[in-house]
Amino acid sequence: PEKAEDPALPGTSAHFVVLPDTQLYARDYPGIFRRQTEWIADNAAALNILRVFHLGDIVNDDTVGEWQQARDAMARLDGVVPYVLVPGNHDYQHWGWSMNRVTSLNSWFTADEQRAMPGFAGAYQPGRGENTYHLFSAAGHDWIAVALEWGPRDEVVAWADAVMHEHDDRLGILVTHAYLNHDDRRYDHTDTVHDQKHNPHQYDLAGSVNDGEQLWHKLVRRHRFVMTLSGHVLGDGAGYLASRTDLGNTCHQMLSNYQMRAQGGEGYLRLLELHPDGRTVSVRTYSPLLDAALTSPEHRFSFALDP
Repeated sequence: PEKAEDPALPGTSAHFVVLPDTQLYARDYPGIFRRQTEWIADNAAALNILRVFHLGDIVNDDTVGEWQQARDAMARLDGVVPYVLVPGNHDYQHWGWSMNRVTSLNSWFTADEQRAMPGFAGAYQPGRGENTYHLFSAAGHDWIAVALEWGPRDEVVAWADAVMHEHDDRLGILVTHAYLNHDDRRYDHTDTVHDQKHNPHQYDLAGSVNDGEQLWHKLVRRHRFVMTLSGHVLGDGAGYLASRTDLGNTCHQMLSNYQMRAQGGEGYLRLLELHPDGRTVSVRTYSPLLDAALTSPEHRFSFALDP
């Protein structure tokens, strides 16, 4: 990768930061996890970082030691930048194969702590943080981020649909662990032609399960979602798909996951720069550990929000 002379542009732009799959950092390289969050905290004011979105697989093995490392790293953001969490399959017992959907997420990132986060607006279940939504403003727009569990259940999707109806004047961001595949297609368990490895339907999850294609039809296309953010997928760990919603706006669906690289991901994270024009979004992939950027088209690109 090339050295990043300008990983993000200070000034009047606003930024979101995306943290994909930190599971191997929590298990083997906690210093890299801390380096990521320290960099975010240190640059929060200069870069106007408004939100951090963690895409799940916060830990690898749902053990006390790994959750402690993750909590220590994310604590660097407390009181500095609000963050949004979703659980990935590795955040549950037995790496998501558990029938009971039991996760230690709520023990280490408590409901009270999440509720106190600026912009936190509600949860599917009181006292639990697997499914939440958040309200904030950026780049001249009012936004809503809906953060959903691993393989969301039908009743969770119905809840999210109702939340979006209540806030239909806002631009939406869907954050969930598994949605887009590495071939730039949504996960679709009915597709017998394209690779579906690690589709949520292949796990022994309790209750109903929805993959990317189901989330698109039941939720995303019905509302003013302009972005989806997901991780989980291996392969090259990057994907992008633009689709038109029923309301006529373009939804920019993005996959990012770097865990296949050395040291559990080499510290790479995603920077989403919201330009002052209120339309342009620049996507960069940057490592605070290496002070380097990935500059190939799947890792550095721009798109325009519909007016």
